[in-house]
Amino acid sequence: MIKSLRFLTLLAALGACGTTAERVTANFQYSNAGSLGTQNAGLFEPGSLFLWNTATNELSFLDVLNLTPVGGSPAPANISSSNVSAIELSGIPVGSNQDLVRAQVGAQAAFTAQSAVREDYKNLVTALANYVTEMVTEGTDPDVLLRPRDQAFRLVLVRSVIRAEDSELRIGGANASDPNSVVAVEIGSGASFNVRAGSSTSCASAGASGEGPLPACFFNVAIFDPQYVEGNPRLQFNTVVEPADRLADALRGLR
Repeated sequence: MIKSLRFLTLLAALGACGTTAERVTANFQYSNAGSLGTQNAGLFEPGSLFLWNTATNELSFLDVLNLTPVGGSPAPANISSSNVSAIELSGIPVGSNQDLVRAQVGAQAAFTAQSAVREDYKNLVTALANYVTEMVTEGTDPDVLLRPRDQAFRLVLVRSVIRAEDSELRIGGANASDPNSVVAVEIGSGASFNVRAGSSTSCASAGASGEGPLPACFFNVAIFDPQYVEGNPRLQFNTVVEPADRLADALRGLR
């Protein structure tokens, strides 16, 4: 019942504008594209490692680790994923439910990676352990760099990517890959609003030369809590789960 009332409130707020629909700017960079993974605005490669301060939601790039590929050479194919989440919105009408607006936009959004190939990697903890060993050999204190004794810090490691010739974003069935695209989104009961894609999500330009691998248009990460366990002097890396929307905000802060 409460959800229904919120939806009616949103409709009323949008409908009060008369025939002129409100404009909402949606940033899909680093949004969560379901089975495709995270939209890779920074074109980060497999093995990219970040230090994440979850208390301040700040992310710092550390290095690129050498990861072990799982192997296999799947044939390129178009891969699509709908119902996008972790979107950054601005310009939402006053009095509207922001979470509901975000959900409505995401429900009508879809990404397609064209001529795409998925690359997966394994032995992630081994790669992290080797990274720490290299730091110690070079005279760097991992306790200072990785902050394992502070409960707020996590390590974020790109564990897989989807390489593609290009990626396309569609909202309500209309192409919205260009940052100047404005698409009308219907939300029911005759109410609608215009969604402007406020940033580019295409990755075509990175692979335009035809040299080297295709760009990594989407990625998936593994998140680790670096910590010491009593009785073991070696740094441990425990896999943890953190909210995807907070990580997306932290990634957008890297710009």
